[in-house]
Amino acid sequence: MRLLVCLQLVFLLAGFAYGDDAESDSLIRITVNSFMQALQTGDGSAASDLFSNQAMEQVGVMLVSIKQNLDRDPEAVLRRLNGAGYSVDLVAAEDWDTKEYISATLSLPMITARYAPYELEINTVTLDGRSAMVDMIFRTVNGTEIPQQAVLAYEDDGWLVTNFMGITAFP
Repeated sequence: MRLLVCLQLVFLLAGFAYGDDAESDSLIRITVNSFMQALQTGDGSAASDLFSNQAMEQVGVMLVSIKQNLDRDPEAVLRRLNGAGYSVDLVAAEDWDTKEYISATLSLPMITARYAPYELEINTVTLDGRSAMVDMIFRTVNGTEIPQQAVLAYEDDGWLVTNFMGITAFP
């Protein structure tokens, strides 16, 4: 009898674990698709809301560099930023926090142009604790396929993007 109860408990727990993985898989797919849609439409605020802490730390390093360069040569840096599509003056750039900077960056026309031509297909989601690897295909209108991987982290009761097609490599 105990063996039967133990086996039932094991199967029940295995079922819960599968359910959690299936739910996580679904939530990860929703996050990746939402992130891609935000990038394609230039909704930098929505995209930045889906950045993980690790991704925000990487962006923070870049923002520190921009602010240091602003201290050295504000006119040249503002020309470079405005040339890239930012609508920012010196005071606003000096006051940027990481969230404001990444939201402005992900709203740039060059970001939209980078992601808009692709259709996204998610192939597999591999869970490893609080991390997920997403294998996906970016497909162009002419059928060219570009395999990519995204990395997500489980933080603050949700899945957030850590890496997505070089998203932290921008001006």
